[in-house]
Amino acid sequence: MNPPLVLGQKLLEGYFILSSLPFALGVLGNFLGILNTNKKPKQQEAPLSPGAWAYPSLDVDYLIANLLKDKKLVGIVRNHHLFEKHDFPCLWISKIEKENSVRPTHLEKILHWVTKTITHDHGLIFDGVEYLILENGFEPTFKFLLNLKDHILLRDSILVLVVDERTFEERQLSLLYREFRRISP
Repeated sequence: MNPPLVLGQKLLEGYFILSSLPFALGVLGNFLGILNTNKKPKQQEAPLSPGAWAYPSLDVDYLIANLLKDKKLVGIVRNHHLFEKHDFPCLWISKIEKENSVRPTHLEKILHWVTKTITHDHGLIFDGVEYLILENGFEPTFKFLLNLKDHILLRDSILVLVVDERTFEERQLSLLYREFRRISP
């Protein structure tokens, strides 16, 4: 029979081995790169294919540099400051009369500008959907967006709506994502 001191020492050794196991697995996992839980989910890196998309983020720099690279870009924007450093034509949605601006209630003028500006293989960034909804209501704005989407698809181009999901009701967001594929930010 083992004396109590030897038995206590063996218990202590066993406890030490068991308590060191998570640390050893963590070191091994990080070394091999298999247990790294600190990684953020990878964002979509491939450029977008032609179609209609919804981008629930204001990180337009990432959108332009990665998802719309190699596209001829145009914008319909409310937050003009987000696009100032990028060199592509923009139509500003505003009640202020200014060159290259359009009132939010003049949906037909926005559509006319798009049909005159967009040709094959363009990328249209549309920032300001919430403002159009505020000024026109959801249903007229949604019908306008569907019409806009059809014009973009006929031109084999890309339409990206920059949206804030928090401003939509659940039903509205559901309708939006049925027609515009969500891009994970």
